[in-house]
Amino acid sequence: MKKSAVETDRRRVKKLVEGKNFDFLIMSLICMDAVILGLMTSEEMNLFFDGGLFILDRLFMAIFIIEMIMKIFAFGKKFFKSGWNVFDFTVIVISSVPFASYFIILRTFRLFRLLRYVNKFTRLKQMINIFIALLPNFMAMLLVMAVFVYVFAIMAVCLFGDVFIEFSNLGSSLFALLQVVTLDGWASNIARPVMAVFPHSWLFFVSFVFISFLISISFLMSVVAEVVKRAFNLKSRL
Repeated sequence: MKKSAVETDRRRVKKLVEGKNFDFLIMSLICMDAVILGLMTSEEMNLFFDGGLFILDRLFMAIFIIEMIMKIFAFGKKFFKSGWNVFDFTVIVISSVPFASYFIILRTFRLFRLLRYVNKFTRLKQMINIFIALLPNFMAMLLVMAVFVYVFAIMAVCLFGDVFIEFSNLGSSLFALLQVVTLDGWASNIARPVMAVFPHSWLFFVSFVFISFLISISFLMSVVAEVVKRAFNLKSRL
């Protein structure tokens, strides 16, 4: 009789935690907690609320722990067979350890739980699926770019390292060339000073920018091709 009562309670709790309303409640609480954590990064807000933000953060943490206990009770051992449940459990454990109160970066891990609700929104789910599908293309582009930048960084050290501190060693050279890749003031801050001493260095910088541009364009074209391919496959199924 007692076992039957436990099973009845377990079914009720399972029905509750599997409901859409419960999911949206937890998702809303995570969003509210995100706002609280954002406010806690401001000293003015902490002084204004006089410890209230910390209390609210602890309250949200308590709710998430209760949620996790309810789910473990409802699903039993099956709870840990779901990758999302293991992810949730790990995040809650990490962010609830005693010293996490002193490190806001650990508490912010709770916000990653929003990722599990991607499946609730079709557009978001499609975007994540495309992102995952493009990871091999991105890794290939990253590898090509890394080799390309590494080679040019060594060349820059050999050509300009004796005069310019930006290219005095491999690390500094890599950082300077990454700035060139982003086109963040590369001409006035990096290229022109070097060209004032080495007039023909424009060949080095123009070649570097041109090749990095081609690599980026190749990656973008692969992204467009993947998106068109997925859209075509989706229409053909319909």
